Amino acid sequence: MKPGVHAVRYAEKWPFMLLDTIGWQTVDSPEYSNDGTRRSDAGHVIFQYTLRGEGQLEYNGQLYPLTKGSAFLVDIPSPHRYCYPADGGGQPWEFVWLNAKGEDAARYWKQLIATHGPVLTLPEQGPAMTRFWTLYQAMSAGQDQGQVPDIADISTLLYHFVLSLLAPPSSDTRRSHDDKPPLVEQAKQYMREHYARALSLADIADSCGISRAYLCRLFQRHEGVSPLDYIQQRRIEAAVTLLRGSDLPVQDIGRRCGFDSPSYFGKMFKAYVGLSPRAFRAARHEYPFDRLTLK
Repeated sequence: MKPGVHAVRYAEKWPFMLLDTIGWQTVDSPEYSNDGTRRSDAGHVIFQYTLRGEGQLEYNGQLYPLTKGSAFLVDIPSPHRYCYPADGGGQPWEFVWLNAKGEDAARYWKQLIATHGPVLTLPEQGPAMTRFWTLYQAMSAGQDQGQVPDIADISTLLYHFVLSLLAPPSSDTRRSHDDKPPLVEQAKQYMREHYARALSLADIADSCGISRAYLCRLFQRHEGVSPLDYIQQRRIEAAVTLLRGSDLPVQDIGRRCGFDSPSYFGKMFKAYVGLSPRAFRAARHEYPFDRLTLK
């Protein structure tokens, strides 16, 4: 791969996140400056990652140095400016970046900035940057050979990259299934097998021979959710499968999935899925999936 800037232009509207441009470049002049209040590409979002050297980002009046391994996220328009610093001393600032658009892009960037702030640190060999380079290679290889990249393939790679940014920090360490303590896997297996019962935290902890407090600390550290959140997710997944694959009354489905109260079942189902159980069952065309996986 080699540095360059690659763009995509679309002849029609597409209902998903789209890549506008992606680039790899080096600058060493204070003339390189981008003001987020004066750009013409309103509705777009930007990711930029420093490979070497240093730049700077001013965001909502706060100044952030952009050193090796740091990335920034901004949307357009917004009160920001990123530039090569006037005192850069001529040392080149090398970076990669992408510009994307679409409702999903705006929504994901809002979530990322709310979670991490405008600047985050990413390992060069981590999942996020690995997926960025896969996207860059797909764009540059096709255009270098005079080929037009497939829009759906490029958008899929873009989603893979953005979802890796949204993943919990533990995902970025590439921790394998085998790295998790056996007690966590034991607790998960117990909950998957007994989600239809009215399980308490004490029941789950007793099945592993540990205290409730230790179970919660261990589970939160390695799964990112509490044990009770985990079992609630499995119950909702089971309810989706039954709503789609059976004619059982909604109340019966709730009971079979561990919800004693129909109103609580409806409340929790809507919190996870966005619809009541009855509305979800009726909206097969809008929600055509038969199974759901919650993370």
